[in-house]
Amino acid sequence: MKSSLSSIKQVLPLLLIAVVAGCATKEPPFNAATALNDAEGNMQKANFDKARKLYQEIQEKSPDKSYDAAIMLRISDTYFGDEKYEEALVEYQNFLNYHPVSKDAAYAQFQIAMCSFLQLTTIDRDPEPTRTALREFQKLIQKYPGSVYRETAAKNSAICRDRLSEYELYVGRFYYRKKSYRAAVGRFDKLLQDFPDSASEKDALYYKGLSEFAMGEKARARATFETLVVKYPSMTDKVVPLMRKNSS
Repeated sequence: MKSSLSSIKQVLPLLLIAVVAGCATKEPPFNAATALNDAEGNMQKANFDKARKLYQEIQEKSPDKSYDAAIMLRISDTYFGDEKYEEALVEYQNFLNYHPVSKDAAYAQFQIAMCSFLQLTTIDRDPEPTRTALREFQKLIQKYPGSVYRETAAKNSAICRDRLSEYELYVGRFYYRKKSYRAAVGRFDKLLQDFPDSASEKDALYYKGLSEFAMGEKARARATFETLVVKYPSMTDKVVPLMRKNSS
């Protein structure tokens, strides 16, 4: 009995040390409200990576917040703020998939368009981001006609159209310089059909007429030049000598 009591007395301090150590290493309970405040503070300081990790922790540790609209949108904003536009686009789309009638749906749609719009490059590069941006801006205008983002979407759509028309002009002139006149006319016709009254229309008509003359299609060339001088009288002095030179 004394031996047993002695053993307990020897072990007891070790048990107490283990309990204290366990208490010391135990994490405090997760507080979603505190994490949210910390995340918002990091957003204001543009610490997007830290903010994103906190928002994601809220989703993971608070099941009721897993698909919370505000949290999903803020995670999307952290990617956008970090200029990680591909990731941001996916997250904004996820937000719309889960919250299609949210009061912030128009904002999410606008941001989707902006993810592509901010990736626009020079006219000699792949125009796909421009096409995507135009499509998404048009979706915003059609789906949310009363949105506060509508005016900006319309202005950015016009920029996209001009950029796409400039791309078609660039390609058409490339074919023209290579004397691939039929291919050139095809690009100019596409420009004139898809982007009427664009900033590139005048040059498209001019080079289309030149290409048609080069192919020997004088009647078509004259019709093209007539359209050009009617819409752009300032081109008359440049076009009339060409028409006279190529008259039959």
